[in-house]
Amino acid sequence: MTFGKFSRCVSRTAMMMALMLPLLVGCSQEEQMGTVKGKVEYNGKPYTAAAVCFLDLTSGMASSGNIEDDGTFELEPLPLGNYKVYLAPKIGDPLAEAKPVQIDNSIPSKYWNESTTDISHEVTAGVNEVTIELKK
Repeated sequence: MTFGKFSRCVSRTAMMMALMLPLLVGCSQEEQMGTVKGKVEYNGKPYTAAAVCFLDLTSGMASSGNIEDDGTFELEPLPLGNYKVYLAPKIGDPLAEAKPVQIDNSIPSKYWNESTTDISHEVTAGVNEVTIELKK
């Protein structure tokens, strides 16, 4: 191999490495997350008889948690994105006796399904404090 061919080969290799470097660096970064906590209200009063669910219909990422006696909830960290917000029956103790799942029929049915809910929330980096207002 002559010096000219060697030089061109090194130049091409260097150029390919320079083009791939941003891709490698981008792959090594951790995905940003956001925490979600807040309160659920129905007609202006704390609502407690369910779990609240956040579902990103694009990625399939989700988190849910029971609503506490004061109407508050807190979810596990979620990747950033736009999430549908809906209700589900409370998450019970897995060691407790199994009981049939029931929903609260006093709440409009649209809030019990990710495809019919009209509530969504954009999860951003850091702490996201949310008030979820259910309306009759």
